[in-house]
Amino acid sequence: MLLAGREREFFGGFAFPAMTAVPGSITDADIAEFARTYSRPDGWRGAIGLYRSMLREGVVLAELAETRPLTMPVLAVGVGGGEFTVATMRQAVRANSSGKPFDQRLGHRLWLLECRRMTTF
Repeated sequence: MLLAGREREFFGGFAFPAMTAVPGSITDADIAEFARTYSRPDGWRGAIGLYRSMLREGVVLAELAETRPLTMPVLAVGVGGGEFTVATMRQAVRANSSGKPFDQRLGHRLWLLECRRMTTF
């Protein structure tokens, strides 16, 4: 695999700097922990599987959203995609749903940077 053995460099030199709007919010200890867990055998398996399944199962998920919509309230949180996340979730939800905008510079790591704000909804 491309990243095997290079986890620290990937997270510390590319991933977090590119997807983090708040300098210093991801510490060296955080990077070390990500590198430690992802460098274990099959450490990337879950992340890779998530993206593979989305590509492979998109048609099935769209059909489920149409035929068996969610009936519980949903909070859709999107970063950087405008209304995309909220609009997408509304297609799959028949109950009350709401959206929360965040600074688009936060990117994929929203929960790491804004965890306290996220737990107050």
